[in-house]
Amino acid sequence: MYTLKKNFSLIIHLFLCQLCLGQETWSPSLTYDQIALKAKEGSPYHMGLLGIFLRSGEAGCSVNLDAAEQWSKAALKKGHPFGSYNLANLAMLKGDFAEATRLYQDAALLLQRRASEGDPVAMYCMGEIDFQVLPTNVSRALDWFQKSADAGYPQAQATIGALYLKGLPGILDREPDKGVALLSEAVRAKSLTARFNLGMAYYNGDGVNQDSLKAAQWLKVAEKQNFAEAQYVLGRLLTEGDDKLPKNLNQGRYYLRKAADQNHKLAKSYLEKLGDEGSSLSAQATASQSSFANPTMKDEEIMQLARKYYTGIGKPKDYEKAFNLLLPLAKGGYPEAARMVGLMKLSGRGTNKNTADAKQWLSVAAQKGDESAKKMLEQYGSLFR
Repeated sequence: MYTLKKNFSLIIHLFLCQLCLGQETWSPSLTYDQIALKAKEGSPYHMGLLGIFLRSGEAGCSVNLDAAEQWSKAALKKGHPFGSYNLANLAMLKGDFAEATRLYQDAALLLQRRASEGDPVAMYCMGEIDFQVLPTNVSRALDWFQKSADAGYPQAQATIGALYLKGLPGILDREPDKGVALLSEAVRAKSLTARFNLGMAYYNGDGVNQDSLKAAQWLKVAEKQNFAEAQYVLGRLLTEGDDKLPKNLNQGRYYLRKAADQNHKLAKSYLEKLGDEGSSLSAQATASQSSFANPTMKDEEIMQLARKYYTGIGKPKDYEKAFNLLLPLAKGGYPEAARMVGLMKLSGRGTNKNTADAKQWLSVAAQKGDESAKKMLEQYGSLFR
């Protein structure tokens, strides 16, 4: 009998909690500051919502995954499904798919009820779960996304807007104009998801003309919100360059390091391909000597600075600084930088003398059409045998 009464009391308590939770909902007039204030006042709904915003960068806030996890755990402790839903997303980012699936499943039942009652955020959350958790239900996910977008939730507008740009064969017709309109509406609401998705649309040419310059412009806006994925894609864009976006290895490496400092695995891997020594941004900032280039500098500006240190014209002669400026550019495929690094390796100026390395760098420069490097290989041929 005691157990029955105890269980009945627990059921009543949970019902009252859910009744209380049901009185709160998101609306377009709700600002980030209001969400943060209500979360600090102890509202489980706003705790969970704040966690979502801190993870996804909605309403213009900076991404802060540690804070997102803290607020999500606080919401979960008070029984709100936004907590388990957002912790599932964070688990996905960490690559723990089993934990993510478990947390999504825990959240789904309560989120389904809130979504059915018309809460725009819950509808979006259910859309994500149906879209990516096995067994997936893409048609139902799109319905949730559309309903949430119709209610004005920017993240849903940004998500289904991007899907309209590409279309889903047999499920969603490709409607680029509709997609751009939805993304633009979400951009006006300072949605990081919209900013990033618009950048990626221009990057891939989804529903719009492929344009690396416009892609970089939107990705720069998104990366300012501390979004590692935007930093990674922007870094790749700048290190590769094309006919519209001039290659800028220095800036590209800067953004890749920002992503890598947030443990972005693809950014770390790409930096390794570039021959990056692994110096983090913080390590560079505290370096005793300014051997690294300012991240705002263009590659040609770095070349000019390196020449000044090498020749002593315009700057005090400093071979070590010149070498440290030239090496990243040489690794990035700049012929003149490769030739100068080869020459410095040959002479031992600013670095350790190494004839084999000298030949390698001069050969790289020569293969890229540097005539001076070709002549040096012939001139110093006897040294390389």
